[in-house]
Amino acid sequence: MPRTLGLISLALILAAIVSPVVSPVGTAAAAGTGVSSLIAGTPIRSVYVRPPRGAATATKPLQVLLALHGMGGSGEDFSKELVEQADKYGWLLVAPTIDYGDWTNPSVVAREDPVLIRALADYLDQLPQLTGLQTRRTVLILGHSRGAQLAHRFAEFRPEKVLAVAALSAGTYTLPQSSGPQGGLSFPYGVKDLAAYAGHAFDPSHFDRVQFWVGVGGQDTNAADLPRQWDSIEGTTRVQRAQAFEAAMKQLGANSVLRVFGDAKHDVTGEMRLAACAFLGSAMAPRAPHGTPLAAEPIAY
Repeated sequence: MPRTLGLISLALILAAIVSPVVSPVGTAAAAGTGVSSLIAGTPIRSVYVRPPRGAATATKPLQVLLALHGMGGSGEDFSKELVEQADKYGWLLVAPTIDYGDWTNPSVVAREDPVLIRALADYLDQLPQLTGLQTRRTVLILGHSRGAQLAHRFAEFRPEKVLAVAALSAGTYTLPQSSGPQGGLSFPYGVKDLAAYAGHAFDPSHFDRVQFWVGVGGQDTNAADLPRQWDSIEGTTRVQRAQAFEAAMKQLGANSVLRVFGDAKHDVTGEMRLAACAFLGSAMAPRAPHGTPLAAEPIAY
């Protein structure tokens, strides 16, 4: 039976270190943290948290991997295929279950994503108090489809909190430019007016330090799957839109690599998952000088 995350003590977590913890929305958080109240009233329904093997004897802060599922999914289900990699790299899995709204409606996205990003950022800030486990200051994010859309926007809103992003098969992108022809676009198409949604302007000096990996299936080309409002900006298919985002990243001078998986459609294949995790794992290594191009095929540990 799920336990309230705020009521789980460190002793219980370490006694069953491979057992997940689920934090339902609306339950009281311990020690007056107020985390549940920050999530309540948002589309986040629960949060699945799983420490890696060896967390009981860890001497350094754990690296958080925020895993964001797509439409109709759940955090726990999305995380099941990530457990082996999480143990390999020592990741503390944090996977919310989100009741997304109509992602094809730009007005809905413009209302929903700022709420989700704010709630998730506040939740992550409270993880050490809730679990008793120390965490690194910046997080890794892996998202698929609608989750990939939220993942890259999280980095645009809060780049200081993000080490690296692996975005798989997003249907729409917010182009990370604050000037120039495309930079004149308003959210969720661009970041011109990000201050109205994030409380601060887009910060390219922090954003271009976030390491990005964008993956998409080479057969993910059904234009009927996507909303038309982004067509003139990013193209009509997920492949074209991934390419448009990558081009915008390169123009900004940001750290980004695009990989197209030739035979894949709109799903997460084992090859895609392993490649994304290898990239995120390599992002934890000591950084090369700022501005060094990322490798298309990061070497796993």
